[in-house]
Amino acid sequence: MGTRIVSRKNQVRSILFVVLLMAITISVMLKEYRISEIARVIRSVHPFYLCAGILMMFVYVGCQALNLNLILRRLGHPASYLKCIGYAYVGTYFGAITPGASGAQPAQVYYMNKDRIHVDLSAITVFLMVSVSQIVMLVYGGLAAVLRFEYVSGYKTWMKYLIIAGAAVILGLTLILVAVMFLGKTVPFLIRNGLRLGEKVRLVKNGEELKRKLDGLVASYQDKSHYILKHPGLFVRVFLVALVQWTAYYMVSYLVYLGFGHRSAGAVDLMAGQALISIAVVAIPLPGAVGIAENAFLNVFLRFYSMDELPSAMVLTRVINFYMPLLIAFAFYMTVHVRAMRQNRLKKKNHPWMTTPGNGSNHRL
Repeated sequence: MGTRIVSRKNQVRSILFVVLLMAITISVMLKEYRISEIARVIRSVHPFYLCAGILMMFVYVGCQALNLNLILRRLGHPASYLKCIGYAYVGTYFGAITPGASGAQPAQVYYMNKDRIHVDLSAITVFLMVSVSQIVMLVYGGLAAVLRFEYVSGYKTWMKYLIIAGAAVILGLTLILVAVMFLGKTVPFLIRNGLRLGEKVRLVKNGEELKRKLDGLVASYQDKSHYILKHPGLFVRVFLVALVQWTAYYMVSYLVYLGFGHRSAGAVDLMAGQALISIAVVAIPLPGAVGIAENAFLNVFLRFYSMDELPSAMVLTRVINFYMPLLIAFAFYMTVHVRAMRQNRLKKKNHPWMTTPGNGSNHRL
């Protein structure tokens, strides 16, 4: 068909790999605990706080959708909030099944393009949203390390190194995104050298012709990046929404803690730990950070739970902030994908000579 961002076969392989990682994680990390005992502890947790944690994850995705909606509207191409929720969940799905969440943004750009949002507009929208989100992660992580330094100093050495490495990766990626968005020569440089390399290895034919076609998109892309620079209020709004987004995500750990009936630690304590875990797992590009996220949880939250409660708390937290959202994201992805394929079939039926806008309908991004 040539229209999928990731082939169905590769998606199945990725999902099976995630399942394999889950199985290994459970067998290795929970081998000292009886499953029946973990289930008994989970049943004792107050359901109100678990429901509140699930609600926080809907807030998390809703904020990402709000930022997509906000940026697109300000750049002159309003998209419905419902469609933006679909794009947000597409990012969640592909981010969970690809190493280092590398498939999230290309997938979002791809399906925006299917909805007649040109690549230049969708790319700058996603880049801005992701870069601001990463800045918020670093701000949260920095505050967590400063305000709860006594906790961080007690982490195992490998966890400290992961936090440092993860922060370095996030900072580096953020700087690259900012350069791509706002340094005028960066995108033309990447395109020019990418096409040259493609011609040398015979992956690209007629490089000069393709470059001429891309020049128009680059000019439009740079116009939109200049608009963002001239309107810093947009950045501030996106930052504030991203702040709410990550606050909701980090609150899940605290709500699970409350569900166990504990009150000795405050929200800042639990949220700081989750913020540092979110940074640390970036250093190891496994799909969904499966395995490393669970191990980091056991290390970071050991001080807040008894040894009997800790594995159950880890299972509940990961189910709420990763596995359940992944299932929901898959359902939304299928809805978005089916809608895109239906629109594509109707277009070919009514206008056989037409192609999808953005000159990207028949190519993988």
